Amino acid sequence: MDFGLKAFDFSIPRSVTSIQSSFTMPPYDDIREEIKSRVDIVDLVSDYLSLKKTGQNWRGLCPFHTEKTPSFTVSPAKQIYHCFGCGSGGDIFSFLVNYENLTFNEALKVLAKRAGVTLKPSQKSDVKAGEKEALYNIHNDALAFFRQNLAKSQEAIAYLNKRGIESDAQKLFEIGYASKSWDALLAYLKRKGYAPEIMKKAGLITQGAKGSYDTFRERIIFPINDLKGDVIAFGGRAVNGSEPKYLNSPETLIFNKRGVLYGLNRAKHSIKETGKILLMEGYIDVITAHLHGFTNTVAPLGTALTTEHGILIRRFTENVILVFDGDKAGVKATKSAASALLESGLNVKILSLPDKEDPDSFIRKNGKEAFIALLENPLSIIDFFMIHGGDKNLTAREAIEVISRMPDGVLQGDYVRMLSERIGVNESFIIQDLKKIKKQSADVYNKPAAVAAQQKHKPKPQDEVSIIKLLLYLPEEIERVSRELSAEDFNDKTTMSIYKKIMEGFTDFNDLIMQCKSAEEKDFLTKVSLREDLDNPKKELIECIERFRSRKRKIRLDELQIRIKDAELKKDNSLLRTLLGEHKFLKSGGN
Repeated sequence: MDFGLKAFDFSIPRSVTSIQSSFTMPPYDDIREEIKSRVDIVDLVSDYLSLKKTGQNWRGLCPFHTEKTPSFTVSPAKQIYHCFGCGSGGDIFSFLVNYENLTFNEALKVLAKRAGVTLKPSQKSDVKAGEKEALYNIHNDALAFFRQNLAKSQEAIAYLNKRGIESDAQKLFEIGYASKSWDALLAYLKRKGYAPEIMKKAGLITQGAKGSYDTFRERIIFPINDLKGDVIAFGGRAVNGSEPKYLNSPETLIFNKRGVLYGLNRAKHSIKETGKILLMEGYIDVITAHLHGFTNTVAPLGTALTTEHGILIRRFTENVILVFDGDKAGVKATKSAASALLESGLNVKILSLPDKEDPDSFIRKNGKEAFIALLENPLSIIDFFMIHGGDKNLTAREAIEVISRMPDGVLQGDYVRMLSERIGVNESFIIQDLKKIKKQSADVYNKPAAVAAQQKHKPKPQDEVSIIKLLLYLPEEIERVSRELSAEDFNDKTTMSIYKKIMEGFTDFNDLIMQCKSAEEKDFLTKVSLREDLDNPKKELIECIERFRSRKRKIRLDELQIRIKDAELKKDNSLLRTLLGEHKFLKSGGN
């Protein structure tokens, strides 16, 4: 079903100017409208996930919950999004706030920069407030310091040149160097005006028994970026053989290792264009791949791949090719990564590199064409397990364990058939083992989540939903409805709140959604506005108002019945006559 609609006319009618005069536009509204007029929501969302055009709208897999069938809908006509699976919705600001976990002011700054809109000084100071902003700033300054240092280190430059990462590539990937000094960065950041506390929170300075010192020393520095391109952490590779070989920033308010992939900010467009992602192990692997034209390449940050990484990848593609090292450690890491990614519902293939080769060394030794030839024939997970397995029975059990985690039943069936062919065992025996494993690892922890989701999506009174939609569709009827219904006639707090805002004059959809402070209100509004068109809106409005009247009459009649019984018991004949008269009037259809 296409959720495309004829665009509603959300203009404020002249007949409600008296209502309009009762409110004052809040701060930021003008600047928000300016930004929204310059930033297209389809372009913005496309930077974060893959969208396909369906009718008037665009659709993709929701970034806010796991789903197999795309239900995340973006409307270019209304400049809003809504997920018909989890119910989330909003505009460009809501999307960035929810996706990047930003405050509104932080999202405002990001979108203002994208739109080429200059924020006023007072607004800018508001936007720059907060710990997150300080962390972004200190990482930018630290990167500038590391890049300056690289130019001074012949050893670091020689190492990079040897690995095929020469001057232009060093600049392109903003590679830096941390000197041997224990406090060079500390002194630099102090001169920049940063307090020791924010340096520690950023993970750039470590507190020791004898005082503070630089976390990164005598290491080549690779900046780690979020999807917007902002520096949020660093990875450091030792050049003198010291351990650990790789050292990453600790997790901070702006950096979560499980939610970041190195190079994704550069690779995201190429991933969408090619329809697949190449996952490698290290920073240099990624850089070498990009320099040779494989720009859809990314890497985890020295940690095992998790289902969280899988969810992140699914925002861009469902097809993954693992290209890990060919040694024993690489094989083990490949099996673990494949298991986690399959659990996320991804289609996983594996590139088998020769022993003792990694992607970087293979590409530099054999060239781009040889790597392309490998990519043309990746292995299935089953074939990879069989090639790198030992005992046939142990390998089969290991493969069945991985297959059991696949959420896609069809894909699971394909892998069962493949395994059956490879090990020469009837499918029924594999399915039997599969059922045992599934029973043992039943997702009991999902039950509370299901109950919470059910409560979240508790249906709202249909007439209250209809009134909101009809008022957006027929703003010229607001005065009429305001005479018939009050906010107290609404039982649901969300519809009541939005009705109040409409009665205050916020009838333009963009103005209205800006007034919605809660995510629930925004989700509800976007869902209502993306529903199917109305056949006869004026007739539906009349009928809906009549249903509200009937409900009010019934409530009042029930109240009168109780009061009549009470008056009879007290033998208050005067009150009884009044109550009976009102009861008769209401029963006859009066209001």
